[in-house]
Amino acid sequence: MLKLKNLLSEHVWDRKFGEALPTLKDVVKKHTFEEEIIIKEHTVTFTKDEMEKMHSDGQVEKADDDGKMHTYVYNESVNENIKVVPSNKIDSKVWRNMKYDLRDQFDELVKIGPDYGVFENAQGTAKLLKQIKRLMDKI
Repeated sequence: MLKLKNLLSEHVWDRKFGEALPTLKDVVKKHTFEEEIIIKEHTVTFTKDEMEKMHSDGQVEKADDDGKMHTYVYNESVNENIKVVPSNKIDSKVWRNMKYDLRDQFDELVKIGPDYGVFENAQGTAKLLKQIKRLMDKI
């Protein structure tokens, strides 16, 4: 059982009698890390052979500027739930959600642009996607 005397003690912050109470700055200073964590970002470029190896094996090892080896992993699978809703199950709420999902998906497809690695007829597809996006924005 806790005693009131223990609750009223000044052991929350070690200070002597008569010292000023700690400020917010003092508390923040006490509870922050002494060392700052520095994150170094950099762009990694791959050769054509490294890209082929990554696509076939799913990973490639490459050294950074400091000579430290890193393993880069590639995974083509998209873990999105794409479901088809039967027409008899579509009501106004379902349609609204479908509409927003479709708009978002078309926005992403338009961002890809005329990329022959994604689309067979890249320029034609990119043009059609832009038209569809404009139509979806009107709905």
